[in-house]
Amino acid sequence: MRTEPLATQVAGEATVASRRPTRRSGLFGFLTRFWVVLVIAAVVAVSGFCVYRLRGIFGVHGNAFGGGAVAEEIKPFNPKVLTLQVWGPPGSVATIDYLDKDSKPQQALNVPLPWSTELTTTQPSLPANLVAQGSGDWIACKITLDDNDGRGPVVKATNQSPANETVHAFTFCLNKSA
Repeated sequence: MRTEPLATQVAGEATVASRRPTRRSGLFGFLTRFWVVLVIAAVVAVSGFCVYRLRGIFGVHGNAFGGGAVAEEIKPFNPKVLTLQVWGPPGSVATIDYLDKDSKPQQALNVPLPWSTELTTTQPSLPANLVAQGSGDWIACKITLDDNDGRGPVVKATNQSPANETVHAFTFCLNKSA
């Protein structure tokens, strides 16, 4: 292991440790200390201005942040009319379970046949489910949809129980999306 003697300062000579950079003052000193922060601020300002101008060119300033005038409510058009029908032999009655326009189960007890109901909605889709059990030998159901598109009612589902049932006749009609 080799050791060196400590350096001593000779008069008029400055050692490496005693040399300190001179502190710059004024604007130039401020720029040399904080140049990274200033560059970041300039980039953010320029990019913000560019985004603002692009939004102005494409006309997005009116309702940019959810403020301003409330958007006009969309008026419903072409309401759908869904017709549920059940029929059977003359003088028979039925218990009918079906889904209403809000997809909530409804029940009609001991209604005379023929029976029908209309569901009107502006929703894009309406599931239709109908289950019926009658007092006669047979029972039938049908689901029709009128989109008000000029074609008229379209049969979406139809079903009939087998003839001469020994128990109360049962049928169902199902359309997943009317």
